[in-house]
Amino acid sequence: MEDLKQANEKLNNENRSLKSSLSKAQNQIKRAGEIGGRMLFLVNQIRGVTARIATNMGDIELKFHPEKAPVHCLAFITRAESGFYDNTKFHRVIRNFMIQGGDPNSKDDDPSDDGMGGPLVHIPHEFNDTNHVPGILSMARVSDVSAGAGSQFFIMHGSSPNLDNQYTAFGEVTKGMDVVNNIAMVETAPGDRPLKPVVIKRIDVFR
Repeated sequence: MEDLKQANEKLNNENRSLKSSLSKAQNQIKRAGEIGGRMLFLVNQIRGVTARIATNMGDIELKFHPEKAPVHCLAFITRAESGFYDNTKFHRVIRNFMIQGGDPNSKDDDPSDDGMGGPLVHIPHEFNDTNHVPGILSMARVSDVSAGAGSQFFIMHGSSPNLDNQYTAFGEVTKGMDVVNNIAMVETAPGDRPLKPVVIKRIDVFR
């Protein structure tokens, strides 16, 4: 009888453990569904949105890839609409590589801290299978891969496979690659800073 009692108790414990595990799994599935639903909503809200970067060297038109990086798209669009990028500069330009901008520190005439600014809250990485080829819009980040992206972005002038799955690509140029090319070809000082400022006058968003 004692052995039967112990066996029943063990079975009951196993049942309780199984029920607990199933409950946790169901909660995780529900949570994943909620997150997936929110992401799908976000993707649908961004799909079809375009933007135009107005610079002192011409306009660059963009489309976004919300299905690849919805949070990065939203962050860029929100900052553009708020005027965050107005009067910043493309402060880092490397021919056959990329042009980089979006640092609020670049609004002034002191280039010493350009490339070091941005918001305190970083965006979690959304690395994806987009190749970093000419025209791709991607988000810059610090060398520490554990840290997310800030506000700085870059547009590819050349191809750099070494950036794939290391930086979050979230859009592409649809018109104005000639402007990107002209910016990439400007004379630069040490640190890849254009000798003549390349100013982002504003970024207009079209919904």
